[in-house]
Amino acid sequence: MSRRRLVDIVDDEARVRDALVLLLSTAQIESRTYTSAEEYLASVRWDEPACVLLDNQLPGLSGIDLLKRIAEAASDTAVIMITGFGDVPTAVAAMRAGAYHFVQKPIDAEALLIIVEEALARSDKILDHQAETQEFGSRCALLTQREREVFALLVEGLPTKLIAHRLGITSRTAEHHRAAVMHKMQARTISHLVRMALSFGPAVGGRGGGK
Repeated sequence: MSRRRLVDIVDDEARVRDALVLLLSTAQIESRTYTSAEEYLASVRWDEPACVLLDNQLPGLSGIDLLKRIAEAASDTAVIMITGFGDVPTAVAAMRAGAYHFVQKPIDAEALLIIVEEALARSDKILDHQAETQEFGSRCALLTQREREVFALLVEGLPTKLIAHRLGITSRTAEHHRAAVMHKMQARTISHLVRMALSFGPAVGGRGGGK
């Protein structure tokens, strides 16, 4: 699925915003611009990963302060802080506050595009993981309560006979539930099932649809 390549630019200088918009467009990257941290905060959505080019010298709320707000929101936003040349303390503070990267003025266009591409790739990975986690949850919802119990024991590494003994059912019944779990979870092998559980778990929880 093709995703929108979008970067938010927060800078109070029109010429800088325009230059960044033009630079990003050369790499087929869309952009939205904001003149202040307050304007950005008024329109941001914290529930989706994003990439932000953020100037530290802003009127009102500073870039570092906005960065801290983003970090406090536990957002998956990748913030690339723009600092003045030689402003090492600000750069260090930005990284400690959770910045993905920082660039110094005058901006190296080629280097900035590389960093932005890395940030966008990171966002894609986060979105992919979110989609896979949602799909995993949907599959889990198809399991009955007994299948959830079998699932949990399979993930623990128990063979079918021990699962049957643990649950007080026959080996044949345990095999039936095991097959149902593998089918509903679309797992090719037990190791595949375990990897899904570890990546997108918790594997079991809540109530299934029957016995």
